[in-house]
Amino acid sequence: MEKQILRDEYKTIRKNIKFKKLKDFMIFLKVITNKKVRNCKGILIYVSKQNEVDTKRLIKYFLKRKPVAVPKIENNKMNFYYIKSLDELKPDFFNILEPITNNIVSSYSSCVCITPGICFDKKGFRIGYGKGFYDKFFSKNDVYKIGLCYKECLVDKIEHEKHDLGVDKIIFL
Repeated sequence: MEKQILRDEYKTIRKNIKFKKLKDFMIFLKVITNKKVRNCKGILIYVSKQNEVDTKRLIKYFLKRKPVAVPKIENNKMNFYYIKSLDELKPDFFNILEPITNNIVSSYSSCVCITPGICFDKKGFRIGYGKGFYDKFFSKNDVYKIGLCYKECLVDKIEHEKHDLGVDKIIFL
């Protein structure tokens, strides 16, 4: 199925997720107890919006435990910047909350990247928002990638291209 059709279909499905707050909490628990997450040196994480799996609770949790960095788009490239609180974010590119700090991540070794997706398939491939920022980032940085989604947004197979890179693990409920 064409990516744009899947993107539109699963955005609608996400808008209608039942028991979203409960599922968000259960996904939160699965993430914080994940062995790779517990043992990593830093968390790279998107700031959720609209109907995405809630990451703000995760950010608040990890800020007390390990370095947290969120993405920022600059010159058509995604970089991650460390933050110390959610107050260090402001809406920017695509009205997404981005860091206003200058503390750019210089080394991604031993980091886990919590990766957004509209839907995921069983092999870890995802439909994102179509700009390719995460695929470009993953092609240059070796990080352990975790996708978050609702089970309603898991599909059997997503047709992918050579440049599409899947996540290592999907945490869902």
